[in-house]
Amino acid sequence: MTIATSYSYSYSDRRIFDLKTLLEAVRFIIVNFILAFILFFLIVEEFEWRIFSTKEGINDKVIDFTSWNVKTLI
Repeated sequence: MTIATSYSYSYSDRRIFDLKTLLEAVRFIIVNFILAFILFFLIVEEFEWRIFSTKEGINDKVIDFTSWNVKTLI
């Protein structure tokens, strides 16, 4: 064994898809799906309120500085 080959790593010995990587990918997808669903719900609610208030003639001045305000997220 030479010095050059003793420190090299054979890629045939390494598993590319192990259980830890798979679980991290599934967790990433699930968390982002939940966050996307929440954001989608907030956007639909904002559009629904805009349509309803225009149809009913409601003129509300709402000041909302919360982190869940859709206008501050976009």
